[in-house]
Amino acid sequence: MTPSARDFLKEMMTELEPRLSEGEGALELAVRCVDRLEDSGLFNAGKGAISQSDGVVRRDAGVMDGRSLEALGISQVRGIPSMARLVAALMGRSGHVHLSGTMVERWAGRHGWTPGLPEEERDPTLCWERAPGLAGEGTVGCVARDLQRNLAAVTSTGGIGRMWPGRVGDSPIVGGGFYADNERGAISMTGVGEAILKAGGGGALIALLAGASGENRDRILSEFLERIRARFGGEAGCVGIDRDGGYFAAHSSHRMVHGFLKKGRHHVSDQGSGYRDLD
Repeated sequence: MTPSARDFLKEMMTELEPRLSEGEGALELAVRCVDRLEDSGLFNAGKGAISQSDGVVRRDAGVMDGRSLEALGISQVRGIPSMARLVAALMGRSGHVHLSGTMVERWAGRHGWTPGLPEEERDPTLCWERAPGLAGEGTVGCVARDLQRNLAAVTSTGGIGRMWPGRVGDSPIVGGGFYADNERGAISMTGVGEAILKAGGGGALIALLAGASGENRDRILSEFLERIRARFGGEAGCVGIDRDGGYFAAHSSHRMVHGFLKKGRHHVSDQGSGYRDLD
């Protein structure tokens, strides 16, 4: 947690609070939050996304509306930092749940997005200097619950260090890096995507939590994340809200920057895991 990141997150939550209080929908809130995170350049998403091993920046994102169950992931998109807004605009326009690459870029160009240079090259050493399988400065994500108790989830990333061109992790995969269902809960994942996907992803974790009693929820969180680390070799973390309005942040890494906003109060931290009660 750098001072600039802490200050930015507190400022962002102050901006979002009146929108939540005035009844803005969960999907709009989650997209707005992730769009601000992408635009900050402080994280490995949007303007701060790292390159793949050929020096080209290709971004991934996903969104799901817990009320309608509409969902979409987009991957390998060049030249467009505002991935949260793009994937939300594309969601529901087809029956597909995942789109990638050139098709998405062309659609964006026809509908008002101004892409950067198609190759958007970065110094490949920014990628290769990272150890294999480690995240960059951090995937970003948001889960939201509005005044009508509708849920939504959005996740956006630039990937991990030493990515082969074309690599897709968990972030844009429905049920992998994001999931939202009013009857189960909402979640956004971060960490090593390959390990998260092999373990079943965020959708599997939300399903376990939906069937758990209150006293077992922290145990389920810690055991699921520890299984990702021990069995599949990758650290992981998540933020989420369950179907009853309980919210949580958990991680197997030493630290994970996260925060919550509710009823005019907000909190930002890079430590601590577990459940809190929303009401």
